[in-house]
Amino acid sequence: MGPAGAEAGLPRSRGPIALDQAFDRQGLVALRAAVAAHGAGVGVPPGRVDDLVVLAHELASNAVRHGGGRGRLQLWRVDGFACCEVSDDGPGLADPEGIGRQRAPLAASDGRGLWIVRQLADEVRVRTGPGGTVVTALLRLPNQVSQLDQVSQPGR
Repeated sequence: MGPAGAEAGLPRSRGPIALDQAFDRQGLVALRAAVAAHGAGVGVPPGRVDDLVVLAHELASNAVRHGGGRGRLQLWRVDGFACCEVSDDGPGLADPEGIGRQRAPLAASDGRGLWIVRQLADEVRVRTGPGGTVVTALLRLPNQVSQLDQVSQPGR
């Protein structure tokens, strides 16, 4: 599956890929370390690198658990956003728009991953089908004015 589609005010393209890493269950710790090491390089401020690591881990854990046992993470910066995308080859999601919108009950054994991602990210895009799922989490970078913001707010 290719890059996520654009929505109003959000990037329409990909920037250069800063991190492209395949993972499985045994590689989750190394993946977290790689995301932490590359966070600043895509413009994530020190106070939000932990958020990036947590959301990347939640997405990767979901891919391992529900998406066939493995996946691929890509990290890049474009148009005022740091983008973290995880793809897998699993069976897809039944309700991609609704998943993670409601907090799971405290007694539930799972169901928190995408909710956590949605709390930490400024935008989350989910594309899914029988060939897999792609989730892209976007973090707006501070002091960045996107080209789309400039078009929608003349005189800046």
